[in-house]
Amino acid sequence: MRNIIATSNAPRRFAGLSPTALVIAGSMLASTLWGAWATREIVTLGHREVVTVQLSRIMGDFVEAEARSGRPAEETQTRVAAYLKAVEASVQALGKDGRTVLVAEAVVSGGVPDLTEQVRADVARRLGAPGAASHGTR
Repeated sequence: MRNIIATSNAPRRFAGLSPTALVIAGSMLASTLWGAWATREIVTLGHREVVTVQLSRIMGDFVEAEARSGRPAEETQTRVAAYLKAVEASVQALGKDGRTVLVAEAVVSGGVPDLTEQVRADVARRLGAPGAASHGTR
């Protein structure tokens, strides 16, 4: 005698759909979600602001002021290292705000805003020296 339940030829289904239909539906859902994500990312990129910063001017002004200060070499070296870290942190903070930051010396920038003074002020704030913002202002 045959076991009728064990030899059933009924197609396997989930929620009334065949495995092929489930795979196709899953693929279409995944494609739709990916398309929505990609569109959002592309639109977000379109709103990025491109700015420039004149790092050589900022660093040159600081180094000139340090050279005139008459401090010992060890202290000057420590201050320059702290200044470099503050400049790097300031430029990175600009990038986190959704901006693309270009070094002005490496770019011919026609209509791109120059945020050099903003970086200079942020570096002075980071170093806690209100007078540092005016070092060699041109």
